[in-house]
Amino acid sequence: MSSPQSPFYDLGLPMWSNRQWIGSLFPAGANSKNFLQHYSSVFNSVEGNTTFYALPSESTVASWQAQAQPGFRFCFKLPRKITHENYLRYCGVELSEFLKRLEPLGEALGAFMIQLPDSFAPEQLPDLESFLKELPSDYRFSVEVRHRDFFNRGDEEKALNQILNQYQIDRVCFDSRALFSRPAITEQEKDAHRKKPRLPVHAIPTATHPIIRFIGGADFHHNQQYLLPWVNKISQWQQQGIKPTLFIHTPDNLGAPEQAAMFHQLLSELPGWQPLAKTIKDETQLAIF
Repeated sequence: MSSPQSPFYDLGLPMWSNRQWIGSLFPAGANSKNFLQHYSSVFNSVEGNTTFYALPSESTVASWQAQAQPGFRFCFKLPRKITHENYLRYCGVELSEFLKRLEPLGEALGAFMIQLPDSFAPEQLPDLESFLKELPSDYRFSVEVRHRDFFNRGDEEKALNQILNQYQIDRVCFDSRALFSRPAITEQEKDAHRKKPRLPVHAIPTATHPIIRFIGGADFHHNQQYLLPWVNKISQWQQQGIKPTLFIHTPDNLGAPEQAAMFHQLLSELPGWQPLAKTIKDETQLAIF
C-alpha cells in the first residue's frame, strides 16, 4: 500500500477509531483492530487525544507502530496532569515518562500538542518559557492557548509569540467560526456549542509546522466558506516553506472524513498545484493521498 504522505501539508481527523466510519472511510466488515491501518492509508496525520487522559501501554504503542503506514504522523496531546493540573510546573518526571512511552513510534511522531486551559493567563508566561526551555530538541512541539488575552493583538500576545518563535514552537490555531456561525440544530451541534471554545482566529506561524484545528458544523457546504480561506493560506505557506497540519472536526465526527476530502479537493484545484487525490478505490473507500 502506498504512503499517504503529502509533501505540502498533513491532513487528518480528531481520531482514527470510529465504528460509524465502517462503510465510508473503512471498508465494509472492517475489524476495529485494523482501523488505524485503514485510516493511515487515507490520511497522513491524526490528533492523539487519548494521551491527554491516560498513558497508553507499551503493547498499545507497539500496535500503533505496526499499523501506521509510512509517512504517517501522530500528534499526541500532553497529559492533562502536565498542562491542566500542574500548569507546566514540577512535571519533569511525567514528561519523561510520557516521551519514553511514545518514543518507539520514531518517525511516526508528529508535533506533541501542549493544550493549555483558558485559565492559563499571560502572567504564567514565565512558566511556559521555563517549560519550553527544557524540552528535548529531537521532538516537535506545539502550543494551544485559550485565554482571551492571548488573542488581543497586544503585548500579551506579542510576548507569547516571541517565546514560541524563540524556541521554534508552533502555535495551534483553533478555528470554530463555522460551528458558531449559525444556531445549533442537532443535539451534537448543541453539545459542541457548549463544549468548544469560541476564539479569534490568528493564523500565526511561529515555527515551520503550524497546526489548524478546524471545528465545523453539521452542514458540510456551509462549512466550506470557512474552509476556503485555509485553502489559500496553506498554499501561501507552502510557497514560504511552511508545512502545516490541518485537523477537521465535525459535531459528531461521523462526516469528518467527507469534510476533509472536500477540503482536499478544493486545495488540489488551485493553479500551480498538482492534484493530490488518487482515484477512489471503491464506493466505500476514500483515497486522499
